[in-house]
Amino acid sequence: MKFETYLLLSIVLFGVWKTHRSVQRSATAQERYFTMRASIFSWFVGFVLLAVLLFLPFRVLVLLLVPVVFGGLTVVKFLRDARERLRRENQERVDIDRMKRVN
Repeated sequence: MKFETYLLLSIVLFGVWKTHRSVQRSATAQERYFTMRASIFSWFVGFVLLAVLLFLPFRVLVLLLVPVVFGGLTVVKFLRDARERLRRENQERVDIDRMKRVN
């Protein structure tokens, strides 16, 4: 039982560290706000999946894992693309402001 406890604790600590690092690396307030919302959503989904893993029988878990993995990958890709879009829009605004100052 100790190994499972240490594994769960290490996963939680890694998640907290990763969330903190993502918020720190955010350049603008919009990106920071988006990162916080995405982190809260991810933590909520993670706790729900953990509860599901604890209470569902094994056969149902095996059938549930395939759609959960594909759905999770889709959500991660969507969140990554949305964050990149925010960064790109911010960079375009900075470039336009720089051009206005030159002319």
